[in-house]
This record gives sequence, structure tokens and C-alpha cells, in this order.
Amino acid sequence: MLILVLGLVSATLLVIVAGYVLYCKKRVSRYESKDIESSEHKEEEEVAQKEDLMIFQGGEDLTICDILDAPGEVIGKSNYGTLYKALLQRSNKVRLLRFLRPVCTARGEELDEMIQFLGRIRHPNLVPLLGFYTGPRGEKLLVHPFYRHGNLTQFIRGK
Repeated sequence: MLILVLGLVSATLLVIVAGYVLYCKKRVSRYESKDIESSEHKEEEEVAQKEDLMIFQGGEDLTICDILDAPGEVIGKSNYGTLYKALLQRSNKVRLLRFLRPVCTARGEELDEMIQFLGRIRHPNLVPLLGFYTGPRGEKLLVHPFYRHGNLTQFIRGK
């Protein structure tokens, strides 16, 4: 009889200890998940603050709001991006926006240096870069003037 009582008491005690351990573990994981969620929100806020617009010669009238609010028409797609013909509302100018796919772009200082270099290039046979927009989710847009005279393929084929 004593063995039976000791067995029941020890089994009950074991169940209570196991329940307490699971309860404490669940509470800790809730706090950790809240910490993770709050750190994720902080990271999202930091990423959201990384919105930037580099402006080059000829693009002084560009603003982030104009670029993002411009109604656009898709005029071409490629493996590395999509071309949009967009009317900037405030300046009433038509611009070519080239959305670059994130996998097709370098990261960090390499990209900034390359964009700065491309923005300084001016030649009569090249389309100038007027601006470069980096968005909060990593999206990248090159801003060029829009020329209504067709494209290079049409020019070469004489159309």
C-alpha cells in the first residue's frame, strides 16, 4: 500500500513539474516572439527609411512623390526589368522609368558608385540618366527622358 501511495504521489509530482516547465517555456517563447516581432518592426522601419532619390543633371525637377504617383504605361519588359512611360504630374513631363529586378542589381556601395558614374556620363549618342530611386523594399528605378521618335530597332530597320 505504501508503495502504491508513493508511486501515485511521485507520478502526480512528475506531471505537475512537467506542466510547470511547459507553461514557463510557452511564456518565454511568447516574450521571445514579441521581441522578434518588435525587432522585425524596427527592421521594417529602418528599411522604410532607406528610401532615396539621386538626381543628376537634367533631373532637377524630380521628386520621390512625382515618381511614385506618376501614372505609367508598360512599354517594354526584359529579363532585368520593366520599362514604363510615365507622366510626372507636377512638372507635366513624360519620363521613362526603368524598374530593375532586385536579383539583377548589385548591392551597397558598388551599385551607388556605378549609378554615380552613369549619372555623370553625357554624350549626344547616349540617353542620359536623370535620376535613380531606391525604394523601401529594395525596388530600384532608373529615370530617363522619354523620346517619342521610336526605338533603336525601328531606327536600324528604317521604319
